[in-house]
Amino acid sequence: MTYGIGDTPLIRANGLEEKLGIDELYLKLEGHNPTGTHKDRLAIQHVDDAIVRNYDTITVGSCGNYAHSMSFVARKTDLECNIFTPKKYSSHLVDKMKENGAEVFRVVGGYEEAVEESRRMAEKNGWYDANPGRKNTPISLVAYADISEEIQDHLEEKPVTLSVSVGNGTTIAGIHLGYRLLWRKKRVEGIPKMIAASSLGNNAIIETIRQGSRDILELPPDSLNETEINEPLLNWRSLDGQEAVNAIYDTDGTAIGLTDEEIVHYYDMLKQEGIDSIPCSCTALGALDKYLDENKVEGKHVVVITSGKFEEK
Repeated sequence: MTYGIGDTPLIRANGLEEKLGIDELYLKLEGHNPTGTHKDRLAIQHVDDAIVRNYDTITVGSCGNYAHSMSFVARKTDLECNIFTPKKYSSHLVDKMKENGAEVFRVVGGYEEAVEESRRMAEKNGWYDANPGRKNTPISLVAYADISEEIQDHLEEKPVTLSVSVGNGTTIAGIHLGYRLLWRKKRVEGIPKMIAASSLGNNAIIETIRQGSRDILELPPDSLNETEINEPLLNWRSLDGQEAVNAIYDTDGTAIGLTDEEIVHYYDMLKQEGIDSIPCSCTALGALDKYLDENKVEGKHVVVITSGKFEEK
């Protein structure tokens, strides 16, 4: 990794262990990446690929964090960066994208429409398409496989569970790939149970597992209940959802949805421990807590906080 991306802290959460009754709890704080989220890992992987393949322009459809990461990494290179984002979103990150030199196009509709317009323009103009899913899935999964390596280097053994928030499912699938590779190299004995966390009733991965399907389902687009709290988690069509579902079943894991009230509860809990995070990231902690309430599993547990940063009190 370069530009300060990767090698994020893994900290022992002693205070949360006591509050939640967990033996050993570790938080992987992806907010220590330069733009404050795990998306920096994905952006640099695709920028590197675009440069190797001699593209001069890269594009992505995003509601915020991934586009911000892409504009940051592209600014470090000679790549032009074109972002497509829903017109209805008025995120402060749009200004940061522009400050990084990206051109931002506003699209009528939601996240899926922004991705489709980005893909359409990439094909039309010969730009590098950095959107999740389809042909980009292998590259995207490799981007997050490094998280497994970093956790293994720190703990020197596999955790019993690994919990992560999901939207498209790319992150949890990439971490699963990373552990698979470690297992094949005989650096770990087995793979942790993968726990996917998201907004209750608003994510295709969660609903697929809840319904017992091994094939990713699509939700009716008009069935989603979008709020300021759950917006980054909403996906009626998770673009890397099948890979995420495969990871969950492969490890005898699970997928758990949380209400907005529950998300805020775990956000406040992390805040009290000095972790400043976007609320949707906190679903990973909530899902682990719910899982351990029903499954008394002892050992080390890792929660990936995709935007969390530790602040000294």
